[in-house]
Amino acid sequence: MAGVSGTCLAGQRSAAGACARRTGRLAPSRALTLITRSLGRPVPSPEQPPHSQPHLNPKSPPVHPEIGQVLFSEEVIAARVAELGRLIGQDYRGRELVVVGVLKGAFMFTSDLVRHVYPFPASLEVDFLKASSYGTGTQSSGAIQLDSGFRLGSVAGKHVLLVEDIIDTGATLARLAELMEGAGAASVKVCALLDKKARRRVPVVAEWTGFECPDEFIVGVR
Repeated sequence: MAGVSGTCLAGQRSAAGACARRTGRLAPSRALTLITRSLGRPVPSPEQPPHSQPHLNPKSPPVHPEIGQVLFSEEVIAARVAELGRLIGQDYRGRELVVVGVLKGAFMFTSDLVRHVYPFPASLEVDFLKASSYGTGTQSSGAIQLDSGFRLGSVAGKHVLLVEDIIDTGATLARLAELMEGAGAASVKVCALLDKKARRRVPVVAEWTGFECPDEFIVGVR
């Protein structure tokens, strides 16, 4: 689900922003609570490149009047993205990899994820495809809108990694995987920052996910 509405953008500048549950419009008398998880200090692996080491100085996310609960803090997201990058790097070692980020929601996550891919594949290309099943609302319409500007022929014979910010019904990813396979991709796998399994309508399984997400409307804060 690449539309901005209804997705967790994981921060305006980086995927390492806090993900929070939005409460919607609240009456002034309703009390808000901010719940943060206790966090250990992540220990960087000696095999990590310097740019892939997670932040060791946690920052408290800002309190917004419409934020009811922090689901995943900035430092937790940063550590998990770094871990995903290492797992992906190990899987694609020595192979030609094309990372395809699904716009617009996965733009920042894709950018951060690619910087953490290690060991490096034999070749690494990054591209973006605009696809959405949201339209103008916050509920998935089920109809997939694809951007015709993406060159499907560019993935022929290469390994494709589709990157999403959040998997909702699974309709968008299922359609994209079909397109990539039909274009002759050597393989098609999926990485998503958040997986909202409770809303799945199409059987889609992501090889790598950051976190399982509750069936709530969430936003990214920085």
